[in-house]
Amino acid sequence: MIMKYMACILLVTANLFIIIMQPTSASSFIIPSGENALIGNIKSTQATSNDTPTTLAQRYNIGLNAVVNANPGATEQTLTGGYVKIPTAFILPALPHKGIIINLAEMRMYYYPEGTGNVMTFPVGIGKIGKTIPIQNTVVTRKAVNPVWIPPPDIRKYNREQGIELPYKMEAGPDNPLGPYAIYLRIPTYLIHSTIFPESIGRRASFGCIRMNEGDIKEFFPLVKPGTFVAIINMPNKVGWDQGRLYLEAHPPLEEHDQGEQTNLNNVLTTIANALPSHGITLVDWQLAAYILQQPDGIPHEIGIKIPLTARS
Repeated sequence: MIMKYMACILLVTANLFIIIMQPTSASSFIIPSGENALIGNIKSTQATSNDTPTTLAQRYNIGLNAVVNANPGATEQTLTGGYVKIPTAFILPALPHKGIIINLAEMRMYYYPEGTGNVMTFPVGIGKIGKTIPIQNTVVTRKAVNPVWIPPPDIRKYNREQGIELPYKMEAGPDNPLGPYAIYLRIPTYLIHSTIFPESIGRRASFGCIRMNEGDIKEFFPLVKPGTFVAIINMPNKVGWDQGRLYLEAHPPLEEHDQGEQTNLNNVLTTIANALPSHGITLVDWQLAAYILQQPDGIPHEIGIKIPLTARS
């Protein structure tokens, strides 16, 4: 049975899968029209003996989690060899296309620059277990170049336990963990910022702040204004349409928000049902959807197709 559904996954992903030997760095896409919600394409590259999940994540500007989840057998340190999937196709979160959306479970940010009709997307690092940024709506309050860092008490305590006494205030420089750019939110002590630890992108590594690659935030920072809406969400499973085909993208749930396999399955099956049109017919492979949820790889998979109604004679 498992082999049957593995074959289905390979088949339905084929239209997203492109062999490509050179990486691209595009982070901006035109927002799909109508009900469509799929952007990007899956790529593949031949791994070399020097490649690791971290080097591939940085080369293709995706999170470490994305490389590991998309390639069965891979770990944070090792690959399985041969061709490696580069998961650069995404279903847009089912929320209004405005401001900044940070999907913690996906470890990815979506930004809708006002008045452009585009969406930009970037991998991010998030808080460790127990240090997750609050899941809520907020706004950008201010921005800073070369920010000063005042370590909060929990970080100061953690470092003291490691034998490190942090200064009360750390000026800008190569040792400042905020890097050269910081975006402050209305949630106290939580920031979106660059990082001097690029290997932490796509990992649970921070004390709650949202970390971005320096190249990404350098592009993102000038566009964001104080007052920009920010939605911090936990959406491990996304459902969306593309040209009459229904897709499911599943990510491992955050450990502290995992409601159990059956509850997660029921919730997603309800989400799929709600995405179906009220008129017409859609064929959905419910068993395939259930399998994808049990084996989340972060890749959009086709699970259904809309059957157009033909006029009666």
